[in-house]
Amino acid sequence: AFVGFATKLEAKTAMLSCVSSLAVTHPVKIEKYEGKSDASDAEKAFVEAASGPESILKVTGLPVETTPVELLQSMFPPGTRLDAMFGPLTKEDSIRVSPTTILIHLASADLVSKALKSTNIANNAAVVGKRSAQVLRAKRERVFDGWTGPNRRFGKSKLSSRLFVTGDVPPEELFLSHHNVLHISGLPSTVTLTDLATFFQPFSADRRDIRGSGHIVRCSQGTPTGTAYIGFELPGEIDQVKELYNGKATICGADVTFRPVRDKLLRRGRREGARPERSLEELNDDLNNWERHVDPKDIEELEKLGVEKSILDEIMLTMRHHNRSFAAVDQAMPGERLHEQRRVGQHYQDVVRKYIKTLKECVATKEKPGMLYEAMFAPDQEVDMGVFDYEEERIKALRKKGM
Repeated sequence: AFVGFATKLEAKTAMLSCVSSLAVTHPVKIEKYEGKSDASDAEKAFVEAASGPESILKVTGLPVETTPVELLQSMFPPGTRLDAMFGPLTKEDSIRVSPTTILIHLASADLVSKALKSTNIANNAAVVGKRSAQVLRAKRERVFDGWTGPNRRFGKSKLSSRLFVTGDVPPEELFLSHHNVLHISGLPSTVTLTDLATFFQPFSADRRDIRGSGHIVRCSQGTPTGTAYIGFELPGEIDQVKELYNGKATICGADVTFRPVRDKLLRRGRREGARPERSLEELNDDLNNWERHVDPKDIEELEKLGVEKSILDEIMLTMRHHNRSFAAVDQAMPGERLHEQRRVGQHYQDVVRKYIKTLKECVATKEKPGMLYEAMFAPDQEVDMGVFDYEEERIKALRKKGM
């Protein structure tokens, strides 16, 4: 049901205060199972496997969203005396025969008789029937309504007639930071992000980010609604899930359904693709090959002037390997960059080009000593070029020694 309010404040106050008054109690009862002629094939097979109806409990009046595993864990809590006496029980020891009825197979008819007399089991089953209504926020969708501002730079939006309830769409950060997102419904209330990460880890090339790649939808009171979103970073990972499970699987004992989240039309810009994955050769080339950013003629010119390429290699590699701004900051993919206006690797490229350009401007020769060298002499004094002859002889001597 949808309830409207005049203001957001009234809606928020009602959402937080009305939950206790909306609690629902289902009449859960534990009975001895009596066979019936119109039973389904699955029910008949379950009874035959249990060696007759005498060792079967019948639980009726359950909430529709109750899973067999949740019922077993509530009636026979793990690690308790009830679990030791009647268990251990697994999902295979139960079957749902109707939306509100579940059959439980115990080891013997004597245990069934004890379970029917146990007040603790009856109280535990009654707890399963106590449910509070889930209150979720609903708001109208905002849709594109043209462009405005200088040069039509800013997009306008308007409210549409479509309502979005909490959990209808994945969180924006999760959706934009992953290549594909999967919607899961039918989860038990006890499921955690760790459970989901463990289940989907075989389909992920890297170790899954438990919090960053998953989201459990919760109501206004923080109770899980039974739905969740899971993100996949690389192309093809979600296809493996669909191929193996075909839209249905079992997670934490509950039968769940999968549905891929479809992209929405972007009026301007684009959603980023998969996170880049480079080979070892590509990484080494990015770290060490600084020459691709400059003109080879500039390197040859500097070598003729006495600046050896080995010296430039040492300078560039030291700068690249010891400066964090050329690592994650410069290599981050679009959408996660500190400076979105720059392309990937542009910062290092600009620095290399500027360094080579500045180095060429600072180099002095006998033909062009430069204003800095000429300023060392008085205006009417002859410029002494002997230092260039000395430097030329020094470089020849070093090359002769192999340095």
